[in-house]
Amino acid sequence: MSLHYGPFDPGAEGRGTHLVLENARGQLSLWPSWRAVPAGWSAVFGPARYEVCAGRAEAGR
Repeated sequence: MSLHYGPFDPGAEGRGTHLVLENARGQLSLWPSWRAVPAGWSAVFGPARYEVCAGRAEAGR
């Protein structure tokens, strides 16, 4: 078990702390799952751990 958390991770490893969002232009963004999704964006993956979401966003979903 790792004690390294990604940015904005509020809890223990294994918690779904992030989302991958996409806008109308196809741009992806990592977003904390505890915040409301902003207008113009929709969740396309998650909630999942930061590392998983970052990998998914980097791979282009």
